[in-house]
Amino acid sequence: MRLFGREAECAALDALLTEARSGRSASLVLRGEPGVGKTALLRYAEGRAPDSLWVSGVEPETDFPYAALHRLVIPLVADRARLPATQLAALEVACGLADGPPPDLYLVSLAALTLLAGSRRPDGQAPPPTRLCVVDDAQWLDRESLRALAFVARRLHAEGVVLLFGLRAEGDRPDDPGLLAGVPAQEIGGLAPDAAVALLTDVVDSVVDRARAEHIARATGGNPLALTDLGHELTAGQLGGTVALPEPAPIGSRLEAHYAARIDGCPPATRTWLLLAAAGAGTAADRLTAAARLLGLTPADAAPAEADRLVTGSPPWTFRHPLVRSAVYGGATPAARRAVHRALAATITGEGEADRRAWHLAAAADGPDEATAAELEMRADRAAARGGHTARATFLTRSAELTPDPGARAVRQVRAAEAALAAGAYGQALLLLDGVAEQTLPGPARGSALMTRSLAEVNTGTPDGQRLGAARCLAAARAFGDDRERARRAVVQAIELARSAEHLSAVSEPEIAAEAARLVGPAPAGVDELILAGYAAFTTDGYSGGLPAVRRAVAAITDPALSDEALLARLVVGVNFCTLLWDDEAKDGLLRRAETAARRSGALHALDLVHYLGTMTWTLLGGLNEADRHDAAGLRLRAALGMTADQAQVWRHPELATWRAGPGIRESVGAALGVFETLCLGGLHSWTRLSLAVLDNAESQYGAARDTLLGLVELGRPHRYADALPELAEAALRAGDRRTAKLATADLAVVAEACGMPRALGVLDRSRALLAPAAEAETLYRRAIEHLTGGLSNGDRARAHLLYGEWLRRQRRRRDAREQLGTALTMFEGVRAEAFAERTRKELRALGGPVLHPVRETDETALTPQEAAVARLARDGGTNAEIAAHLFLSANTVDYHLRKVYRKLGVRSRRQLRGRLQDLTT
Repeated sequence: MRLFGREAECAALDALLTEARSGRSASLVLRGEPGVGKTALLRYAEGRAPDSLWVSGVEPETDFPYAALHRLVIPLVADRARLPATQLAALEVACGLADGPPPDLYLVSLAALTLLAGSRRPDGQAPPPTRLCVVDDAQWLDRESLRALAFVARRLHAEGVVLLFGLRAEGDRPDDPGLLAGVPAQEIGGLAPDAAVALLTDVVDSVVDRARAEHIARATGGNPLALTDLGHELTAGQLGGTVALPEPAPIGSRLEAHYAARIDGCPPATRTWLLLAAAGAGTAADRLTAAARLLGLTPADAAPAEADRLVTGSPPWTFRHPLVRSAVYGGATPAARRAVHRALAATITGEGEADRRAWHLAAAADGPDEATAAELEMRADRAAARGGHTARATFLTRSAELTPDPGARAVRQVRAAEAALAAGAYGQALLLLDGVAEQTLPGPARGSALMTRSLAEVNTGTPDGQRLGAARCLAAARAFGDDRERARRAVVQAIELARSAEHLSAVSEPEIAAEAARLVGPAPAGVDELILAGYAAFTTDGYSGGLPAVRRAVAAITDPALSDEALLARLVVGVNFCTLLWDDEAKDGLLRRAETAARRSGALHALDLVHYLGTMTWTLLGGLNEADRHDAAGLRLRAALGMTADQAQVWRHPELATWRAGPGIRESVGAALGVFETLCLGGLHSWTRLSLAVLDNAESQYGAARDTLLGLVELGRPHRYADALPELAEAALRAGDRRTAKLATADLAVVAEACGMPRALGVLDRSRALLAPAAEAETLYRRAIEHLTGGLSNGDRARAHLLYGEWLRRQRRRRDAREQLGTALTMFEGVRAEAFAERTRKELRALGGPVLHPVRETDETALTPQEAAVARLARDGGTNAEIAAHLFLSANTVDYHLRKVYRKLGVRSRRQLRGRLQDLTT
């Protein structure tokens, strides 16, 4: 294949394929205007890869879930038995090969990754041949397929796979412009002048005047399709420079108009044939021919279109270019389009293609039609059963449009918005709701509309969404009326959103507590009712009075009998309630179970939330290495999900950064405060302020810490920010404000005595020791360390050693002080808590002599986060396939990372790896 002027692009594709032959994978989006040569470049790559898979987007399939993915992996379906069970089940349901519960998009994506990646041959044998996967006209893929393949593109690494996309320059999906975010892209522009002239000269038989050729090249912008078509259509005189050229030359939108003019020149029967082919793209030949007969057409009617090179082959044709199909369909009258859709619907009788029949009937409708609307509604539910929430939203939207009754139409529109929300098309959901007068809806539908609007606005980052989210959920709970189960779910959602917006929420905690109490019976049962009872009791009765009800709610959320789906839906509330209880063990167990559940079900957005909460939890406990694991996993996952840099701003962890106290930390955390305030994320705003106060304490800026913490707590009424009380006690005392320190410690005593947890009792004794006379202080410090030993809170125990050591130095007990400070420094340096480590070093330097326990970078810290994750799972006995499923990679990529781990650590087997990592962690 000769590609004029595309030497650089061809060389880039050759380089990707060469890299793939050595086991490296790559993905690339070729983006450009229609006719610029994207498909030609993709065909060039296909000619250089013997193991190729190709799928082209087809516009009529955009509303059928996983249609394109199914077509792409059909050659590999015979190998599906080697997939992990959960991935196999998800893929088979998505592709219509089996019945089952709606599959999670990311389990389907992982199954596609595993199939496309194949498996390596045993050690010592040659790797499998390069596999090229081509996705042309990606703008017309169904949304589920495009999201799945984009996920695959972002997770490829060491499989010898090249995944190429062809995408129109204006081809970003309006419902989600970021679907291919994170996948490398190359813009394909028009040909350079010399190459454009060479192409034009090559495609014509007559003599081409050089000046005229250059003019044509400029007029077309070097678009190869425009050049080729003009070369065939211009006369010898026009090409030779003796006859004027048409102006303007057909290019871009004018190219489509050019095709429309050629179509208009065809006989009426030929235009009908073309319209039938355009409306029925992807339809089997016998069915297309049957529909043609219903329209009174014969095969001979197709001949003029073939002669004019608008199409190739015989019906069903291949259109010369997608713009031809667009021009055919867009240029037809509404009546003509309805007629061909009606004919196509009449040829579909099997249940397996009932979705297509319903869609053609909808396109054939010339006004409201309840029968067709009801059929679309039923088919929408069938699409949802295959995990096609986008298709469900589209079917329900069209169903609403065809519904004669205004009330029923509004209800269907709300259902369409719910489906769009489930598909992640939050903007579409809001547009659908904007077309509904919510106050006129019946109660349950109004409740659904309010809940959908609340979640859609929150997910789009609308500040009013965060601010009004809880209020909308409370209104939804009231609208649900006697449906107390849905009403309780709405209030649980309100609790979560209010916790997120906190002081920036439009509703107060007492308002939510009142609604929660209304929905709680005399003997609360069921996880949601127990959550509401716990929230209402804690808000109304205070810390001591509310904790028993909160404890019962936590028991329900952590009950092993609770389903994975129910657990993940209540994770945020569960983590918050565990924090109120100071129950670190329960929180750790909840997060571990949620992580397992999210991985098992492929719920990657839920898994991202687990990692986010895990980072916050372990930072609070001072377990910064475990916080790093969650943070690194979250970063990898967000990259795989295609999260943009702007979206990632919300997922930063300023509290982890403040413990590390790197350069410029205060400026970056200050910027995060501004983002959180703008987005009405009051909870993150408060948490970040608490983190800055911790940094101030570490750097001995006690007055600043005290002032910040006084804005978070309400002295005399311990509430949510009980974690701030020991910080406030230390800051206030060191700032000379003994009265505030005593009040904070008294509140902390209420909390610790109510919950009875070792960490709470430990920090209480630590705070009391700060205030105690010398005769009592040492006993309190030792008791604090005893409470904090054996628990999960590395940070609080290290700080107890630090404070004890500082006290001992002031008591002139230098040897004892050095021992305590040395222990603290070892603990701080072990997790790279630089701010507290430096405070400890200063104390040691004041004692004189060398500073103990310098930080030594271990072999494990030399591993990348991905390598460290693979190493830990391999150490724990995971096979490559199990590690791949756990980390959402292919087995080949796991093998690649594991070989690098072996080389870095100097081991040759998993058994040696276990011993090496145990040495590093002891």
